[in-house]
Amino acid sequence: MESSKREDGSLILVGTCGWSRLYEFLSPSEREGRSILEAYAELFPVAEVNSSFYKFHRPSTYRGWRRSVPEGFEFTIKCHRSITHEEMMRPTERALKAMDRMYEAAEACDARILLLQTPASLKPSEEVFRDVEAFFDAVSREGFKLVWETRGSAWEKPEARSRLRAILERFGVVHVTDPLKLMPVVVGDIAYFRLHGLPGYNLKYSYRNAELLELHRRLEALDAGRIYVFFNNYAMYRDAYRFSILLREGEPPSSPFGPDAVSWALRGFDDWPASREELMERCGRWRCWVHPSKAVPLERILRHLSGGTYGCVEELVEAVEGIWDKLGYPSAEEVEAEAF
Repeated sequence: MESSKREDGSLILVGTCGWSRLYEFLSPSEREGRSILEAYAELFPVAEVNSSFYKFHRPSTYRGWRRSVPEGFEFTIKCHRSITHEEMMRPTERALKAMDRMYEAAEACDARILLLQTPASLKPSEEVFRDVEAFFDAVSREGFKLVWETRGSAWEKPEARSRLRAILERFGVVHVTDPLKLMPVVVGDIAYFRLHGLPGYNLKYSYRNAELLELHRRLEALDAGRIYVFFNNYAMYRDAYRFSILLREGEPPSSPFGPDAVSWALRGFDDWPASREELMERCGRWRCWVHPSKAVPLERILRHLSGGTYGCVEELVEAVEGIWDKLGYPSAEEVEAEAF
């Protein structure tokens, strides 16, 4: 999928934090003959390598990823936790060596953006600001862009934001935030956002259409040449896909809640016709989002249907519409009305 171009010629690139669970969203026939990454690259123009936070991959692994995607596809890389969570962005020998390995990884897959995500336990203080300045002074490299996701409410206070802005501007580092909660202290040529659910850090979340429309509105107000938007929630593939449609067509697809939640839950299934018993056995444990902050096993819905065989997912949804009110779950209209 191509990046979305705004009227001023700038780009919005939408992706997810990792791609390993795409099988939850794409059926076997949609992935046939291709790796998960190859299938992902047909949906989105960019991916954040998230597993790099937990392990140092070999450069050959990154080169293999690069070879498997189209030329215009882009990777960004999340830096290893030893840098951000163990050395806490101090310019120690261990942290600097780890950063060398991250740059090596970036070169192997032609990535130009490296993400540093620090924990909420790293709070703004004079000592931390000195360490961070020394760290950026030691690791900044021409041709690459560092982006930093600060976490925790302490970074949201005016004094901390002012000091943070001065450091970011000095070293050309991008401030990463969740734009539905907090806008960055400064926006330059590049903006980089990561969405972690609402209201706080809530990965067990799926976004309403109203929230995606608000996200679009906030991004449109930014003066940046390239805007990266990464979804990092349990429903990230479907939410990123829905947001991509909004950018391309001006409106999101119909709300994925209410009875249509069953259709979205079964995106990864294509072995029709199927009986209720077959669906319960094969897909009963799959997540079905009946509310932005609530997913239930699909089996809880399917067991209320009468027996029989369904020729396609549309037939199944039609049957679910007849029992939805009895299940006690909200309608799509009720869910959307709760936004903001």
